[in-house]
Amino acid sequence: MFVRSVVLYLVAVVALRLMGKRQVGQLQPFELVVVIMIAELAATPMSSVGVPLLWGILPMAALIMCHGVITFLDMRFPSFAKLLSGEPTVLIRDGAICEEALRRTGVSLPDLMEAMRLAGEMDIARVGTAVLEPSGQISVFPRAESRPLTPGDIQCRVREDQLPLPLILDGEIHAENLAHAGLSEARLRALLVEMGLGSAAQVLLLSLNQGRLHAQGKGSQTVIDRAL
Repeated sequence: MFVRSVVLYLVAVVALRLMGKRQVGQLQPFELVVVIMIAELAATPMSSVGVPLLWGILPMAALIMCHGVITFLDMRFPSFAKLLSGEPTVLIRDGAICEEALRRTGVSLPDLMEAMRLAGEMDIARVGTAVLEPSGQISVFPRAESRPLTPGDIQCRVREDQLPLPLILDGEIHAENLAHAGLSEARLRALLVEMGLGSAAQVLLLSLNQGRLHAQGKGSQTVIDRAL
């Protein structure tokens, strides 16, 4: 039973991985059905030793094939996607609550207020638009006069953000990132000595972003930030 549980667990993980990297709250209705059915299919042969493993694995494979076909149709034909997954529904338009939309979608006022609070808006007077997405999440957008000021509003040019490039993670040097940054391991070791971090094995994190190094040693709360 232990071995069967491990095998079915691995098969279920692979099956869900093939569905993509969506969070549970972002699953479309047909994807949620697949997840529930995979859980049911894995449970029966896992607890019943007399049931062959293939009775659980083959139906999982069939579900993933069906999911692949439906996903293809969903991406290829907009009308099919609308029929299968639904379409966004406006719950608040220009600051006014759409009562008919709330009743049609089964969203209560407390649900709407909770979504507003999760979006950082406590006052409905500050909300311009709220949309119920096909995944079931509610997107909340503030009024133009209530949104935070951005550099674009004052015509100020700012430097584009870039993803930090991890050079060392938990004592392990990432050679690919090091090469991408145009640094050699000899230069990296020299930088570690200059920053007082010793060897790479003693470094918890070292990353490079827009020409600046961000580093922290293991067992230390001291953060080092310096230009490369």
